[in-house]
Amino acid sequence: MNIAYQQPEETPEFYRKRYEELKAQAAATNARRHAPAAIDNPPILPKSLIIAEETIPGFWYWTHRVARGHSLRLVNDFATPGVSIFLWNADDTSERYNAPDTVKVQWTARLERGKLMLSDMGRVLASITADTCGAHDSIAGGSTPESNLRRYGMPELRNTRDNFVLAASKHGLGARDVAACTTFFAAVQVDSSGRFVWREDVVEPGDFIDLRAEMNLIVALSNCPHPLSAGASPEAHPVRAIVWRSPPAEPADFCRTAGQEAERAFRNTDAV
Repeated sequence: MNIAYQQPEETPEFYRKRYEELKAQAAATNARRHAPAAIDNPPILPKSLIIAEETIPGFWYWTHRVARGHSLRLVNDFATPGVSIFLWNADDTSERYNAPDTVKVQWTARLERGKLMLSDMGRVLASITADTCGAHDSIAGGSTPESNLRRYGMPELRNTRDNFVLAASKHGLGARDVAACTTFFAAVQVDSSGRFVWREDVVEPGDFIDLRAEMNLIVALSNCPHPLSAGASPEAHPVRAIVWRSPPAEPADFCRTAGQEAERAFRNTDAV
């Protein structure tokens, strides 16, 4: 009888040790590289840079194509509790945003300036180049008919899941093309008992976030309250989406050099 022997580098112990080493290295990198206080992007965009601008009413959705190298700014003028986003590669829509990989590969659920939004193929869809809020959720997900029923007793209320399906349909896509999303301006944290809770008074009027497209993108936004948002009744205020001509990324760009995971993801992206 032939017996297969594992090499030392193939044992579970080897991979556990390797995992712990990478985890410690990533934790040290993330601790050193919190988003700088200074934001290079102009806080008020000159009209000459703006390609498109749209106001998205509460509970409504918006979808747009954003060319590689351009940026999308989301402006939360009224501190609305959450704006969800989903992304597809406009040149091959089978490649789409992967929220779990975005968290896992970067070893953090804290998305802020310098972090990346990754696809299910290990490539960079978008980079976060400015962020005045720092409170975003990639774990709990957006609203659904079920969450609206549990939270408000209103399953008929517009929700993020259905909004994304509607947005996808504008591009010949369907429900199977929509996966887990990230929700910006969503002040969610985990308490001492391991439960998700909402932090009040974190999101401020006028907060904004900039996403630089690292490939041609289809963007879908849903302006629905996060399922954990504070308040006994659903409330969503208008937000602005602005597509603008951002400066090209430098080789030493903060997002590109955030760590070995980021550098590897950009190598995968730039190769195509």
